[in-house]
Amino acid sequence: MTSKRWLIRITLSTFALAPVSPAAAQHLELSISPAVITFASADPDAVPLLSSAPVTIRYRIRQNNRNPWLITVLAGGDLVSGASTIDVSSVSWVATPSPPFTSGTLSRTVAQTLASGVGNAAPPTFASITFRLANSWTYDAGMYTQVLVFTLSAP
Repeated sequence: MTSKRWLIRITLSTFALAPVSPAAAQHLELSISPAVITFASADPDAVPLLSSAPVTIRYRIRQNNRNPWLITVLAGGDLVSGASTIDVSSVSWVATPSPPFTSGTLSRTVAQTLASGVGNAAPPTFASITFRLANSWTYDAGMYTQVLVFTLSAP
């Protein structure tokens, strides 16, 4: 089959949501590095699964007592290049350490659980995530983009 060239660029952004009530003064911190991941073009027959460089997640949860916390990831939509798209469910991830992190598949409709726990995570704790894309000859040539939103929340 003829070679096609495409680049997939995904931008990562974060939010930390704590309760509004002053009585529950949790301190939540979440950061991700790098802020952009890419998948290089490759022959799907030779490389059926493409991997990004590892992404480091740094999170810190303080004054959470014995309350649960959750880190989720939600895609802003499918991967898009002009009129062409790649279903975002073609992107999965592998995360460590497990637990509290789990592996999974991206969704554009339902925030997927990346990690969960109870109580505090202090001092800052680190995790590594490698995103993987199912490679296919059906992808049109182009530069595909999308945004992933990571959210750390505690009730």
